[in-house]
Amino acid sequence: MPTPPLTRAERRRRVSARRRVAAALLAVVIVAALTAGVIGFVRSLADDPRAEGSSSRAAALSTTATAVASPPTFDVAAAADEAMTVLADYSDAARGVEDALYAAAETLRTATTTEAADAALAATQQATAAVRADAEAFRASIAEASAATNTQPTAGDVAAQMAYLHQYVYSYNTAAWGDYNDFGGDCTNYASQGLITRGWQMDDIWYSGGEMWTASEAWIGTVQMSEYFESLGLTYSAEADLDRVRVGDIGLFSWGELDTTMDHTMTVSKVEYVPGGAPKVYFISHNEDGEYRELTTVLHVEHTDSDVLIYHIP
Repeated sequence: MPTPPLTRAERRRRVSARRRVAAALLAVVIVAALTAGVIGFVRSLADDPRAEGSSSRAAALSTTATAVASPPTFDVAAAADEAMTVLADYSDAARGVEDALYAAAETLRTATTTEAADAALAATQQATAAVRADAEAFRASIAEASAATNTQPTAGDVAAQMAYLHQYVYSYNTAAWGDYNDFGGDCTNYASQGLITRGWQMDDIWYSGGEMWTASEAWIGTVQMSEYFESLGLTYSAEADLDRVRVGDIGLFSWGELDTTMDHTMTVSKVEYVPGGAPKVYFISHNEDGEYRELTTVLHVEHTDSDVLIYHIP
């Protein structure tokens, strides 16, 4: 039997239903396409070698940053202070070499990471070795320069010299060497005792029998000691240039207020490095007994317009 024709209202309902189904299918397709695109994009990022390199570099930078941020493994200030102590025994190194050590030590002192501290320590150790080498080369040079005239041993025991002088600076070793303070001063006699302890040998000009008035003029007199040093070919530094002075050297002084040639003898007991300035030199002596009499004070405060010749003892 034939199908009765649809009414106009039924046809409208069927068309509307087909349109809704088509729209729903289209939405599903669009969503599926968008989802596939996003997934593919994410996968492409994971497979992109550039992205992998970026991740590796980021990881490396993170590791490096962690390493750099690590603090020093030792006390940098203590290491810097220890390095500078070399100048106590090697103050006769050239100023430029001493300055290089100071700069290296200050860099070490302010290091805040393991890498920086290790590098600064290596540089400071090299600078320390350079100070020693320069001072030793200078000592060799003054020994060689005076070899033709110097009859005294070189490279003596400075530690023994200074230990003796400090032992008898206030309590004189009178029983062994006498005391000349009541006869013009014991200063040169005292300095001579230090030199004999260092390893010098008595000769026809410089000698003492120990008892009073058994000593030569060169042993107990400042002017005569200066003449003796000159005969040995020793060199000296003046106040204007203290770069090569070291512990154990002998200072011969002329007081500006006196109308005399030379007036006092002292032995260098300490030399302090001063950043940006001349070193501070100290002396140990009899007469005005003292272990660390500072050079500038002695020359221009205790006395006036005075001079000094500090003889280098090879």
